[in-house]
Amino acid sequence: MSLLANQITIAVTVYNRRQFVKQAVASALNQSVPVRVVVVEDCGPDPGLGSFVQDEFGSRIEYMRNPKRRGLFGNWNACMDVCATEWLSILHDDDYLAPGFVEAMVDLARHVPSQALYFGRTIWVDEQGRPMGEYPLWPVKEDWRRIGLRDIPYGPPFDFPGQLFQVSTAKAVGGFRESSYYCGDREMWAKLIARNGAAQTAKLVAYYRYHDSWDRGTNAVIRSGRQKPAFFVQNKRNLALMPADFRMRFDRVAYLRENPLSVVFLLRHGASLRSRMLAYHVRLLLLSRPPHWQYAVYQQCARIGGVRFVRLSSRLWNWMHRA
Repeated sequence: MSLLANQITIAVTVYNRRQFVKQAVASALNQSVPVRVVVVEDCGPDPGLGSFVQDEFGSRIEYMRNPKRRGLFGNWNACMDVCATEWLSILHDDDYLAPGFVEAMVDLARHVPSQALYFGRTIWVDEQGRPMGEYPLWPVKEDWRRIGLRDIPYGPPFDFPGQLFQVSTAKAVGGFRESSYYCGDREMWAKLIARNGAAQTAKLVAYYRYHDSWDRGTNAVIRSGRQKPAFFVQNKRNLALMPADFRMRFDRVAYLRENPLSVVFLLRHGASLRSRMLAYHVRLLLLSRPPHWQYAVYQQCARIGGVRFVRLSSRLWNWMHRA
């Protein structure tokens, strides 16, 4: 059966970001092929947010508000609960879609039918919408390609947003893990791929807005130091989904040799990390393969000075960048 536009809903999740939400909702509404658009508010602290959005878009959208806060992935499950169609795309209120997103998904499904997940290329932009670079780093050489579990041993080669997934399959695998700190989306995409596969188009379909504000949940996770532990746990879960003849153990040391811990992360956030979390990241730093001599020098200083050196260097770095 072909995927049709009337089978698609775009759900825009909102909480407390008036400065971006209009662009996000408008990008969902102004698709070259129109679809149902619903805004799902996670019981945010702004009592006028609903009126603010509805005054702008009126009956073109449906506005839902959770009776109590459910958190990032709980709100994504709420999006599935209010979705009246078989296919759903979730869009954060600070990101936005390309006008041809829906058209690209319908076209991709025509070439690669019966998948549980479809997605395309994503551009990172800054707060003003200026391009910063493209994600994924793994380019699509053809117009489209199939994606299987063997293609994603360490996570999907795409960023949020710009995905379209089958709601019935997502519910069949248990929905999004609401207790997840950071990787609930990666876990879901892996489970969907394990069930029915996925496909990627080479077309640009979405824009991810990068900003440092505290109200972005992923930034809070990064600042707390929980990103890497959550990422490693998710890698183990992804590998556990692999077929028995391809299953392998997650090797943290091998991974860090190819993907060294970011020194910039330690410089920016090392001073504010709790002692145990900082010690954990210093161990990751020492296991990493230096990509250049400056990294090797910092790594050797951390090997000698330990946690105290990293914390002091972070304080100095932050002081210099505030000056």
